[in-house]
Amino acid sequence: MRLASVETIFPAGLPEQLPARSLQTTSQAASFLKLAVMLPSAIAVLMPFLLVAERIATSEAFRTTLNARPGVAAQLVIGLAFWTLLFAWPLTRLAQSFARMRTVVIDADKILVTDSGLLRHHSWQAPVRDFTGIAHNIRTSLSGVRHELVLVHPDRELSVLLAIAPRITQPEIDNMCALLLCPEVSSKELYNFRFPAITWPRLVRAAAGPQPAL
Repeated sequence: MRLASVETIFPAGLPEQLPARSLQTTSQAASFLKLAVMLPSAIAVLMPFLLVAERIATSEAFRTTLNARPGVAAQLVIGLAFWTLLFAWPLTRLAQSFARMRTVVIDADKILVTDSGLLRHHSWQAPVRDFTGIAHNIRTSLSGVRHELVLVHPDRELSVLLAIAPRITQPEIDNMCALLLCPEVSSKELYNFRFPAITWPRLVRAAAGPQPAL
């Protein structure tokens, strides 16, 4: 779940003791608006393919003509593939965003996160010591400016949003750092790309084996 997609956190204030639990939800109005814009276009572009499918099912002459002209059939397949790429995949992702919510449970030594929605339910957890620290991030969008407090993980996908507010003060940041025993880090840490180390077992074993004498 993208941190930018979270619209509300309940309870709104920062936790004062552990364990702490919060519920994070996305904007349903934005999802409905995107669906209202995309769905008519997707149907309009799909209509010619549906008409072709109906002719294939009902007309022997049309099937014979199509078999005799494989280039036309290939164009239809390519067009349907583009429709899938431009509409079907985004609409599927949009459907997954409906009723999407995240539950965050912060314990003294671990973080438990559960993402749920209409088509998906996923949970994961990580030790608090694996996180880099707490970052104060200011996000600007068309709807305005909001302040975020984020528990930053080296893997960007595992960073956890702790709070959103019109303003977050330094004492609030210090209290949260003391509560989780984490340092404050720069918001630039949210945008650092780190690639996991790759090991090749066969190459490692080969390198560790006996070497031929010179």
